[in-house]
Amino acid sequence: MNCIVVHYSEIGLKGRNRDFFERKLMSNLRRALSGRGCEKVSRFHGRVVIEMSKKPDMEKMRERLQKIPGVSHFSFALSSDREIARIKHALDEVAKKQKIKQKMKTSKTFAVCATRSDKSFRYTSRQLNEILGDFLRKKYKWKVNLSEPDTKFFVEVTEKMAFIYTEKIRGLGGLPVTSGGTLVSLISGGIDSPVAAFEMFKRGCCVVFVHFHNWTGQREVVKDKVEKIVKVLAEYQPRTKLYLIPFEDLQRSIIMKIQAKYRMIVYRRVMFAIANKIAESEKALGFVTGDSVGQVASQTLENLLVIYGKAKFPVFAPNVSRNKQEIVDVAKKIGTYELSILPYSDCCSFLVAEHPETRGKIDVIEKMESNIELDELVNSALRKSEIKKF
Repeated sequence: MNCIVVHYSEIGLKGRNRDFFERKLMSNLRRALSGRGCEKVSRFHGRVVIEMSKKPDMEKMRERLQKIPGVSHFSFALSSDREIARIKHALDEVAKKQKIKQKMKTSKTFAVCATRSDKSFRYTSRQLNEILGDFLRKKYKWKVNLSEPDTKFFVEVTEKMAFIYTEKIRGLGGLPVTSGGTLVSLISGGIDSPVAAFEMFKRGCCVVFVHFHNWTGQREVVKDKVEKIVKVLAEYQPRTKLYLIPFEDLQRSIIMKIQAKYRMIVYRRVMFAIANKIAESEKALGFVTGDSVGQVASQTLENLLVIYGKAKFPVFAPNVSRNKQEIVDVAKKIGTYELSILPYSDCCSFLVAEHPETRGKIDVIEKMESNIELDELVNSALRKSEIKKF
């Protein structure tokens, strides 16, 4: 049987909660591979096994599996019964494909790496290496090289089946999405916030996105850009939701009633005031932002203390200690960078003063905010919001 053997790492350390995490991972795998040649997903003694159809789309399956948090590594494999003759037959089939694929000649080298999760199996791992290695050596005239072989044949013997493959494909690792609760991401359309959301995917969090758009002529351009970024991020988690919040009335009020150097701080506090209500409706347990300490004026420790003070839930900032290049590197890796650098003007850039405050004081900010009809404007913005699902 052609299959994919999926291994995890952190999930194996969860003790009595392991079943919960395994089920979450299996559910995410089923949804991600639906329509791509996946017939069945099941647990199999410390691993997840995906049974494939006769004509699976291998490249698409590989691409999707590399974007599933919780997957440490996976392999396209051939399964067999545990009888040594059956294992040899399956190994021979894999070897034939490898010979064709790499045009292996008699001068090529190989190694067999066998493991057994069932210690009652009649052969030890070392004995399996010797038996199966001798089989390949005699049949194909290949040479054994245990340190740097051209091809390594992996053989996993479990309680009921054996799996044979030649490649371990690295996954994202971490924990399966939806196993760690829900967060609300304040996504701007820049480089940083998509990276922050991605990092929380890997910790098992389901992320709901919230974007604030202003009333400039670029409104539709910015909304389209943000939707495209969220669509890319949706490949890493199932059932993604994006709130698009109009900021026109709040923007005007802030411009009229708040001194220029304080506008960015007030803007971000108002953003959290709106996000608080979304978090409550989504039963979220916190927020995630792209903040990196000292990167811009609003991200000094003093200003972050004032800004986060408006949040009713914990605020997580995975980029907090990263420099810009480190964030850019992750953005390129996950596929959001090229979209994030497209030119646009968001609410933040529109409100930035020439000399913004870098050490905001909470009493000063709250006094200025009292001049704004905040509750009414927040509720109005929420009523006019759009919700997109991916």
